[in-house]
Amino acid sequence: MAKVQAVKRKSLAIQVADALRELILSGDYAQGEQLRQDDVAKKLGVSRIPVREAFQQLEAEGLVVNVPYKGAIVSRLSMEEINEYFDIRMSLEGDLLGRAIDHMTPDVIARSRKIIERMNGASPTKWGEINWQLHAEIYAIAGRPITLELVKKIHDNLDRYVRIQLSLSEENRDRANEEHVRLVDLCETGRKNEAIGLLHDHINGARRDLMKHLQENE
Repeated sequence: MAKVQAVKRKSLAIQVADALRELILSGDYAQGEQLRQDDVAKKLGVSRIPVREAFQQLEAEGLVVNVPYKGAIVSRLSMEEINEYFDIRMSLEGDLLGRAIDHMTPDVIARSRKIIERMNGASPTKWGEINWQLHAEIYAIAGRPITLELVKKIHDNLDRYVRIQLSLSEENRDRANEEHVRLVDLCETGRKNEAIGLLHDHINGARRDLMKHLQENE
């Protein structure tokens, strides 16, 4: 019975972490805002135990930091940290894409194109989620699960900033969608160097737009 209760508690903690992550990414909880266990528990209709466990999970993801005498705080990324994240994306995602193209299949191409169709007209909130699904669909076939998990963590940390940027510019989303279509076409035909070059341009374009927005709103 104790094991069953532990599993249920873990499952609830995961649900709380998912809900809290979305509240952070959507901006309901702002950068630097203190997260009080009692308030979060009341908001989500749960006890404090799964909230505490959810805080630990989000701290591991980098979305929350534990500050002495204050407790859990929504993390704040500096411009330097954001820039470094994009540098890491360039390196890791280029490697994943190259390996993925070596093992590309028609099924992955077909699923990727269906994901792109869902991105057209999606809200900024949904767009970021679907964008990761597309990248994950392509990268998964590379057979590098640890690298993929690292890249996902970076996407999660940048997602709240990207959502703000996308909400202000539909043009950015349209351009990104066009680049996604071209990227999948290059993957299908095995043009590895061109695909990696396009991916780097894609990541740098997102970096440039985001940094510009953040600088203008400092």
